[in-house]
Amino acid sequence: MAKAPKRVCWDACVWIALIQDEKIPESGGGFEDRGLLCKAVVEEAKAGEIEIVTSALCLVEVCKNRDIADHDPKKLADFFENDYVLLVGIDKTIGERARELMMAGFSKLKPPDACHLATAAIAPSVTELHTFDDKLLALDSRIEKSDKTMLRVCKPNVGERVGSLFDVPGP
Repeated sequence: MAKAPKRVCWDACVWIALIQDEKIPESGGGFEDRGLLCKAVVEEAKAGEIEIVTSALCLVEVCKNRDIADHDPKKLADFFENDYVLLVGIDKTIGERARELMMAGFSKLKPPDACHLATAAIAPSVTELHTFDDKLLALDSRIEKSDKTMLRVCKPNVGERVGSLFDVPGP
């Protein structure tokens, strides 16, 4: 029997970093190649090693940046239609869990961030939430998942395989 792929959940900022191929300057020189970090995860997903779970809220949040809004809408939509991208709707269960997280005072969460955390905490078999948001990164191992384990919150992992977002075939 084949091993099930690892499931990770992506925050909207990870999608944005991938789409924009972000490179962020670091203090002391150099830069963090966020686009490369994201592309490595996508390549693992294309190879069947990873599934990317994401809130349907990301379909909207990726367009909040003007640079992304200028992209071809069909190419953006097609990307979310890949077999390795599992969209999770914001239903009552996600909404209630997000509300619980906000009321618990976790880093003074904003509603979209609480929804991404709730999605990762509730979606079956998700091992970690990928983000570049420092407020969310500070919550590593502080959010209990449905299976009573603690959610890992981290940056996307680096791999060797890379490619352009728009080279990734749609459905």
